[in-house]
Amino acid sequence: MKKFLFGIRFIAFILLGLIFMGGGCDESPKDKQINYETDVKPLIETTESRKVRGSCNVISAKSSCVDFVGSVFDEQKMKLSCAEGVYSKDSCPYSELGGCQAGANTVAESIIWAYEKNGGEPITAEEAVYMQMACDALPTNKWVKPMDLLKK
Repeated sequence: MKKFLFGIRFIAFILLGLIFMGGGCDESPKDKQINYETDVKPLIETTESRKVRGSCNVISAKSSCVDFVGSVFDEQKMKLSCAEGVYSKDSCPYSELGGCQAGANTVAESIIWAYEKNGGEPITAEEAVYMQMACDALPTNKWVKPMDLLKK
């Protein structure tokens, strides 16, 4: 199993390298090139005091809860994203297992927390390890614990 997971990671690493390094593709046309100042910089959060804007609690059905952090999330977008759960202006409850932080320090930052108890489909510690590996496999994601966020 370890060799299989290593093989999957290795292939993903190679593919990501090809994508980010151009993979032998010619340069993009000037009108399609990405400009840092106009295309990227506006997407990066520059405020020091980031906080949860709201959450979607689906612990009772799916043992997870989503914290909406980035400034792109207004109340309407959060409520629309929470059709199956319970929307709240508060953050998700503490989770010992941790969660997947996507798009840290961007306008679309969110954290999906995993729960071992009180859920319709409890997530075991072993399953959380695989969730962490899947989360960390993407360059924009990072598995975090609540204490990791308090250190900032």
